Amino acid sequence: VVVVQNASVLELKKALRRHVQLRQARQGGVQHLSWKYIWRTYHLTYAGEKLADDRKKLREYGIRNRDEVSFIKKLRK
Repeated sequence: VVVVQNASVLELKKALRRHVQLRQARQGGVQHLSWKYIWRTYHLTYAGEKLADDRKKLREYGIRNRDEVSFIKKLRK
Protein backbone atom coordinates (compact mmCIF):
# COMPACT_ATOMS: atom_id res chain seq x y z
CA VAL A 1 0.00 0.00 0.00
CA VAL A 2 1.35 3.40 -0.92
CA VAL A 3 0.76 6.56 1.12
CA VAL A 4 2.52 9.94 1.14
CA GLN A 5 5.49 10.50 3.43
CA ASN A 6 3.60 12.60 5.99
CA ALA A 7 0.40 10.52 6.02
CA SER A 8 -1.68 9.99 9.13
CA VAL A 9 -2.92 6.66 10.49
CA LEU A 10 -6.40 7.47 9.11
CA GLU A 11 -4.96 7.93 5.61
CA LEU A 12 -3.20 4.57 5.94
CA LYS A 13 -6.49 2.92 6.93
CA LYS A 14 -8.22 4.46 3.89
CA ALA A 15 -5.40 3.26 1.62
CA LEU A 16 -5.67 -0.28 3.06
CA ARG A 17 -9.41 -0.24 2.45
CA ARG A 18 -8.92 0.92 -1.16
CA HIS A 19 -6.24 -1.70 -1.78
CA VAL A 20 -8.35 -4.57 -0.42
CA GLN A 21 -11.43 -3.49 -2.38
CA LEU A 22 -9.47 -3.26 -5.66
CA ARG A 23 -7.85 -6.63 -5.04
CA GLN A 24 -11.20 -8.28 -4.33
CA ALA A 25 -12.74 -6.73 -7.45
CA ARG A 26 -9.88 -8.13 -9.58
CA GLN A 27 -10.04 -11.59 -8.04
CA GLY A 28 -13.84 -11.79 -7.87
CA GLY A 29 -13.81 -12.49 -4.12
CA VAL A 30 -16.20 -11.32 -1.43
CA GLN A 31 -18.10 -8.28 -2.68
CA HIS A 32 -18.57 -6.49 0.62
CA LEU A 33 -16.53 -6.21 3.80
CA SER A 34 -17.76 -4.38 6.85
CA TRP A 35 -14.90 -2.01 7.61
CA LYS A 36 -16.80 -0.76 10.64
CA TYR A 37 -16.58 -4.32 12.03
CA ILE A 38 -12.90 -4.68 11.07
CA TRP A 39 -11.82 -1.47 12.83
CA ARG A 40 -13.96 -2.35 15.87
CA THR A 41 -12.45 -5.85 16.09
CA TYR A 42 -8.81 -5.34 15.08
CA HIS A 43 -5.94 -2.94 15.83
CA LEU A 44 -3.31 -1.95 13.32
CA THR A 45 0.12 -2.42 14.87
CA TYR A 46 3.71 -1.65 14.02
CA ALA A 47 6.64 -3.10 15.96
CA GLY A 48 4.28 -4.19 18.76
CA GLU A 49 2.75 -0.71 19.15
CA LYS A 50 -0.92 -0.09 18.43
CA LEU A 51 -1.65 2.65 15.90
CA ALA A 52 -4.48 3.95 18.07
CA ASP A 53 -4.57 7.67 17.27
CA ASP A 54 -5.97 8.26 13.75
CA ARG A 55 -4.63 11.83 13.66
CA LYS A 56 -1.06 10.90 14.52
CA LYS A 57 1.43 10.82 11.64
CA LEU A 58 3.02 7.54 10.62
CA ARG A 59 6.43 9.17 11.04
CA GLU A 60 5.67 9.68 14.75
CA TYR A 61 5.31 5.91 15.11
CA GLY A 62 8.62 5.42 13.27
CA ILE A 63 7.03 3.92 10.15
CA ARG A 64 9.15 4.35 7.01
CA ASN A 65 9.26 2.98 3.44
CA ARG A 66 8.70 -0.75 3.09
CA ASP A 67 7.79 -1.23 6.75
CA GLU A 68 5.11 -3.75 7.60
CA VAL A 69 2.01 -3.11 9.70
CA SER A 70 -0.17 -5.91 11.05
CA PHE A 71 -3.69 -6.50 12.25
CA ILE A 72 -4.12 -7.92 15.75
CA LYS A 73 -7.38 -8.88 17.34
CA LYS A 74 -8.60 -6.58 20.11
CA LEU A 75 -9.11 -8.16 23.50
CA ARG A 76 -12.54 -8.12 25.07
CA LYS A 77 -13.06 -5.70 27.91
